[in-house]
Amino acid sequence: MLERCCMQIGDLAERAGVSTRTIRYYEELGILGPEERSDGGFRRYCDDQLRRLQMIQGLKSLGFELEQIRQLFTLRNETETGGQLAHQMIDILRGQQEAIDSKIQQYVELRERTTRGIAVLQDCQSCDIRVFERDCHNCEVYQRHEEVPDLVECAIFGQ
Repeated sequence: MLERCCMQIGDLAERAGVSTRTIRYYEELGILGPEERSDGGFRRYCDDQLRRLQMIQGLKSLGFELEQIRQLFTLRNETETGGQLAHQMIDILRGQQEAIDSKIQQYVELRERTTRGIAVLQDCQSCDIRVFERDCHNCEVYQRHEEVPDLVECAIFGQ
């Protein structure tokens, strides 16, 4: 007869591409657990736990926090109807969308700043003044720019 739970923690970790420490941490958080324990107390896992671990890793790669993932996995036990489950999931997913929108805005701003920084630095490439002898703030090339982003300013700011 085939044994239903065939993996110990090291096997599960290897198959999922994570460390055993990660698996134990997920167990502490309540988002993953062994199917059973052997007579010797060893954790034993099945393909269901491997699939769950893969889902956790996939959600993490999409930006979900571990607490959100825990909430998603426990919703089924905390709701009575499919409608309640759907409502709770929508709330979590809307929160995730808001976080994504915020990150997108941050990246757009960062892209604009780096573009402005590149524009300033493009004009400085022909500068042959030694680094510690130059005063960029008084340079006509530097002053042509209405704004010099702080990510460029920090490299030319004197002590």
